[in-house]
Amino acid sequence: MIKNRGHLRTLIRQSAIALGLLSSAGSYAASPDVAGLTPCYTKGLADRLMCGSVEQPLSTNNSEKISIHFAVIPAIKQVHPAEAIMAFAGGPGQSAIEVAAVFARVLRYAREERDIILVDQRGTGKSTLLQCDMDPLEAQFAFNDDALPIFEYSREETQKCKSKLNTDLSHFTTVAAASDFEAVRKALGYQKLHLFGVSYGTRIAQEYMRRYPQAVASATLDGVVPMQQSLVAIGDAIDDSLLAIFSDCANKADCRGQYPQLDQQYQTLLTQLEVQPASVQVPHPRTHNTIPLMLTQSKVRSAIRMALYSHTTRALVPLAISEAAKGNYLPLVGLMGSDSGFGSLAMGMHSAIVCAEDWPLLTEQTRARFSASYFGRMMIGSLDASCPVWQVEAVGKDFYQPLSTDIPTLLLSGGLDPATPPGWAELAMVKMKNARHLVAEHATHGVAAQSCADKLVAEFINHAEPNELDAGCLEKTAIRRYFMNPNGPAVTSQEP
Repeated sequence: MIKNRGHLRTLIRQSAIALGLLSSAGSYAASPDVAGLTPCYTKGLADRLMCGSVEQPLSTNNSEKISIHFAVIPAIKQVHPAEAIMAFAGGPGQSAIEVAAVFARVLRYAREERDIILVDQRGTGKSTLLQCDMDPLEAQFAFNDDALPIFEYSREETQKCKSKLNTDLSHFTTVAAASDFEAVRKALGYQKLHLFGVSYGTRIAQEYMRRYPQAVASATLDGVVPMQQSLVAIGDAIDDSLLAIFSDCANKADCRGQYPQLDQQYQTLLTQLEVQPASVQVPHPRTHNTIPLMLTQSKVRSAIRMALYSHTTRALVPLAISEAAKGNYLPLVGLMGSDSGFGSLAMGMHSAIVCAEDWPLLTEQTRARFSASYFGRMMIGSLDASCPVWQVEAVGKDFYQPLSTDIPTLLLSGGLDPATPPGWAELAMVKMKNARHLVAEHATHGVAAQSCADKLVAEFINHAEPNELDAGCLEKTAIRRYFMNPNGPAVTSQEP
C-alpha cells in the first residue's frame, strides 16, 4: 500500500539508480520496501514492472476501504519523468493489468519516452474483483439457451451472483472509480497524464477529464463511447458491421463465387436453428476432446458477433456461415471457443456500470429504436431482468452531459467497428474545443492496435496538436482476405 503521496515517482527511480538496478532499457527494479512498491510481471510481457496499491474509501458515506491495485510499465528512456500515460481498459469489467501486454504493444511508440500506468478499476482484477460464477465451456456448449425464457434465467442467475458478491454495486460505477485513478497519479507523483482509453475505457477517461482537467495533458479516445449514449445502441453497430461483410463479399468475384447469397444463407441458418436446434458432437476448441453441442440461433449470432471485432476472425465469417449451413459446424465451433486475448470481464462490475449508467438512460423512444436489432432487444430484455435485482443507484443526470473541454483530444474510430462506430465519436466531441476525429475505414474495434495509429498516438502525445497529424497512413490499414477453404492456410494480410 502506498502511503507517501509526494514525489514517489522520483524516489523510485533514484533508489533504482543507487542500487544499480536500472537496466539500460530504463526498466525499474526498485527495492520491494520502497513505499510498498514491488517488482512484478504480467502474462505475455517480459518486462519487469512495478506494482502497488492505494487505499481508497469504498464510498463517501462509508468508512470501509478498498485497495486499488496498479502497475507501471517503465519508459524505454525517461525523457519526461513528470509525465505518464494512463491507460483505461474496456469492457466494462476488464482488468487493465491483465492485458498489460496488449497496452505495451499498442503504446510501444509512446512508451519510448513515458511510463505507462495501468490501474485495475475498482471491481476488476486485484481491485476487489466482482466476478460471478461462470459455467465451464463444456456446459455452455451443451446448454440449450432457446429452451427456456432467457430473461427469467438471467434474473435467476443475477440473484445467485448478487448473493455471492454481497455488496452494493452503487460503489463501483464510473463516477465512483474516477477518484481512484487520481489517487494513483498523486501517489506516484506525476504532474501530468496523457490518457489513452479504449472502448468503455473512453467513458472513464472522459469522466476523469471532466473532474481532473488540471492533471491531463492530452487524451486519446480509441473506439469512443459518448457520455450521452447508452451502450445498448451497440445493436445497430453489430448489424452494420455484419452487413458490411455481406456487401463486401457480394462485390468481390472470388468471395461471391464461393459464397453466393451469403446473407440469405445466414438468415436461413438462423431460421432453421430457431425451429430446431442442432444437437451434435464436436471437438472441444482447446482440448479437442469430443463434447456435446446444442447449437442454437443465439449461439450462432453471438459467435458471429464476437468474430466481427478482429480481422483475423472476421475473415472466417463467410466460411463459418457457409459450412454451418451444410451441417459442418467445426469452423463455427472455432469461433465460439476463440480467445480474443483481451481477458475476461468481471460481470459484477460490468453490471454496476450498465445498470447505473446505461439502463436508466433508456426512454420509450430509444427502447423502440434499439429494439429494431436482435442484440438491442436482447440487451434491453437482459437489463430489464437483471438491473431491478441489483438495485444499483442511478448516476446523476449531469453524468450524461457531453464533455466540454479544451484539452487536446484525439478520437479514433474504425469504419467496420461492431461496437463503437464513427458516429459515436462525432457525438462525443460536440463540445470538445481542441479535438480531431480520425476514421480508419478498414479497421474494426481498437484502431491503434491494427493500424499506423499507434505511431500517430505517440506523435500526438509528444506535441498535443491533433490538427497537425498526417493521418494519410490510416488508408493503408491491413485487412485479410476471406478464407475460401476450410482446410487451407490463412491468407496473408494486404492493403485494400
